Amino acid sequence: MSEPRTDRSIEELAGAGPQVSRSRLPRRAVLRGAGTLVALPWLEAMASAGAPSSSAPSTRRLVYVYAPNGVHVGQWRLPVGEDARDRARTAEPLDELPPLLAPLGEVRRNLLLLRGLTQDKARANGDGPGDHARAAAAYLTGIQPLKTEGQVRLGESADQRAARLIGGRTRVRALALGLEAGRQSGQCDSGYACAYSGHISWQSATTPAAKESDPQRVFDRLFRGGDPGRSAEARERRANERRSVLDFVREESRRLERRLSAADRARVDEYETGLRELERQLSFNGAAHVGDVPDSARPERGRPGFAEQADLMGALIRLAFETDVTRIATLMLGNEGSSRRYPEVGAREGHHALSHHKGDPEKLTQIAAINRLHMEAFARLVIGLERAKDGGGSLLDRSTVVFGSGIADGNRHDHHDLPVAVVAGKETGLRGGRALSYGRNTPLNNLHLALLERLGVEASPLGDSTGVLSLS
Repeated sequence: MSEPRTDRSIEELAGAGPQVSRSRLPRRAVLRGAGTLVALPWLEAMASAGAPSSSAPSTRRLVYVYAPNGVHVGQWRLPVGEDARDRARTAEPLDELPPLLAPLGEVRRNLLLLRGLTQDKARANGDGPGDHARAAAAYLTGIQPLKTEGQVRLGESADQRAARLIGGRTRVRALALGLEAGRQSGQCDSGYACAYSGHISWQSATTPAAKESDPQRVFDRLFRGGDPGRSAEARERRANERRSVLDFVREESRRLERRLSAADRARVDEYETGLRELERQLSFNGAAHVGDVPDSARPERGRPGFAEQADLMGALIRLAFETDVTRIATLMLGNEGSSRRYPEVGAREGHHALSHHKGDPEKLTQIAAINRLHMEAFARLVIGLERAKDGGGSLLDRSTVVFGSGIADGNRHDHHDLPVAVVAGKETGLRGGRALSYGRNTPLNNLHLALLERLGVEASPLGDSTGVLSLS
């Protein structure tokens, strides 16, 4: 299904007649040129006459960041008394952060640390082994995946429900991203289809959302627009000429600047500088191009480290929100059961093997180091949203960003008392700086319903939900 066309170029706006004020721009305004489309960030010129310089109240955003293989629970959880675990709900000030969440210190006032949430449909429930596949598959669906060769059966995930009901307000309904590619065929975990382990976002019972792990393709989809065949040709031309996408819209950009205030011109300049830097990283992996070095001398492009990969995806999410290309995103830091190695933190085995630590202190230390690496990437994404301007505030003000896993302790494959951290902006209706604990086996899907409700999505049952989680 094609995305609805809601964007309008500066040239089109110039000829749109008296209904479009010369001093104002619609939120969907874009720059066009040579088959290329570049979205614009929020500008003062997009504000309604007499309205404050902020995004529309409905412009709320939601991101789920998924970490595979569970966490070192001893460094994630704040202690909770046994009596509190049996109560319906308790709330305490978040006066201290567990060691693994220390990177979120800068946004602690926005942080909700949740305990007691369970994804029951990630448990065996008679289906035997395969906890990793079930953990990812059930995380946003709350549905037990079908375990059979060559077939998948699941259901719509929380993010895709939001995409279906409100995603039409943006050019891209939702983004599904990952640092590892997802497989659509074959078996990956004790008879479960690989599609389960590699996807948390599902459009329907049989179709996962197409997850993109190549940041260059994500960039082209979000910011270069146009017909896919034509954009491929444009990509090749730009690569040959070593030109930026902004070079193709230079004339429209100059026309735009004549209409803007000094503050907006500075904002566009800042945005274009960031866009060019991201292009440079995507095109050259951080290396400068030297024209007199022959192509035959160019080495194979090495795979970037985890932090570099995660930060590129985080930058793409931020730019997509900044330009209102989309408002919903998921990011898998690894496929469930991932055996990725992390030499940057001294891990000597793959992640999955280390997660089966059997209490070995050395393996637990390495698991904690991997978890910390994941949380640092999450923190940079959140802090990047906080520092990015959006009207009179920041992108984080109207954003909710969730970090979690479908497994608690990877050694035991626990699916109860899952690690869940929610960072919520001040205009989301959520009050941060608190640790909330819920009764045993409270469905994780109740949290999804609470977050969807704040996006304006009706809180009808989702998977095994039993109601809307209280976050007040």
